[in-house]
This record gives sequence, C-alpha cells and structure tokens, in this order.
Amino acid sequence: MSYPMYTPELGVAARAQPVDIAPSARRSRRVLFIVALLALVSAGQTPNAPAASPSAAANAAASSRAMLYEEDPSDPQGEEYAGSVLWRTDRITAAGQGDEIAVHADIEIPDRKLKIEMSIRRNTDKSLAASHVIELTFVAPPDFAGGDVSGVPGILMKSHENARGIPLAGVGLKVSKGLFSISLSNVAAERARNLQYLKEQSWIDIPIVYASGRRAILAIEKGASGQRSFHEALLAWEPPR
Repeated sequence: MSYPMYTPELGVAARAQPVDIAPSARRSRRVLFIVALLALVSAGQTPNAPAASPSAAANAAASSRAMLYEEDPSDPQGEEYAGSVLWRTDRITAAGQGDEIAVHADIEIPDRKLKIEMSIRRNTDKSLAASHVIELTFVAPPDFAGGDVSGVPGILMKSHENARGIPLAGVGLKVSKGLFSISLSNVAAERARNLQYLKEQSWIDIPIVYASGRRAILAIEKGASGQRSFHEALLAWEPPR
C-alpha cells in the first residue's frame, strides 16, 4: 500500500495550522493526530546485521520520552500512554558497499505492551528513487486492542510535544506484517527540506492506523541522545563542503 507524496500545498496547509496546543487539553491532542492523519492521507536491499557504533553505549545511557495518543470510541478525549525511546547510531555494512550510518530508535509503550524499532538511513539502492529510507517495525501482543498496525501514512516533524507536525516529503509502504517503510523524496528541494527538518526539529510524529480502523499518533522525543545520533548521521550523510 502506498500513500500520496507530500506536496507544496500540503506544506502550506500544515504551516497554516495553529502551532501551540495547551498541554492539559487532551481533546486538542486528539484533534492533533486526526489532523495529521488527514493531512498525510489527503496529500498528494536488506543490509547485514548492524554493528553498534562507539557512541551507542553513551546514547543508551539516557532515554527520551515517547507518547502514544489513541482514539477511543467510548471517550471523545481519546487515550494517552507514556513510554520511552532509546537512540543510537548503527554502522551498517552492506555487501559490495562502504559502511553506512543509520539512526536507530528503540521505542516502548509499556501499558500497551507495544514495541517499535525505527531506523533512518541513506538510500544506497539505485533502483529506489529515494534519498533516505525510514523503516518501522511494530511488535504488539496477540490481544492488542485495535488489532495489528495496518498503515503508517508518513512521518511528521515538530518543534515540541504539543506542536502541529510538518510532514516529511515521502511515500509510505507496508512491506509485511508489522513492517513499514517510508521512502523520502530525492527531489533536490524536498530532500534539502527533509534533512533540515530532521536536523532542527526536536520531536517526531508517527501516525498509525490500526486494523480496526482506529487511529493513533506515536510522538517521540529526540532528547540529548537523539540529537547526538542525528548530528553524527547527518555529518556522515551530508559532509561539510
């Protein structure tokens, strides 16, 4: 399943939304993930096992915050669940190619017994028209409410937890059960904008659609360890000229 690519019109629409949402307003948070999902949906090689970089141990020393916001048919305010995210950089060795740096996040939402792995790496597959690839793997218990994760429409970046996200330009694809891939645009202007958002924004929104049709947003904080991981990776991806 693929989703429409980011368009300039979508970017303008996203920027036109109010930036701040009061932290205590859970109903506004529900509106936030509904707007994000609607905005994304309405817009137009497998590497060897990674070896942890020297910075991995340092990054794992402190976790950052994660929040899962879910729709609830019986509660118009929805539900929210706190979790954590551990960031690191991985050095990936692919056959016939040089080492590549990837940003890796291990996310856990204990109250939902939900675990997610996310990796962001530069694309080295010449058959794929993408600058970078974001992969997401969801591991949920058999009795997970809402059923399996059936869709991840895209990725949004934002300045803080309660800001409205700005979509990255890219196309989402369900690879297999629990595995999703976002191919980021290789168009020069969109590529530059995506990298700027990845560098400068402090939070990431991951819209989710469950098999039941319910929707959610997973918001994850970079924190100090995430900022270090992105800084290291971006220097490798875009060395200073």
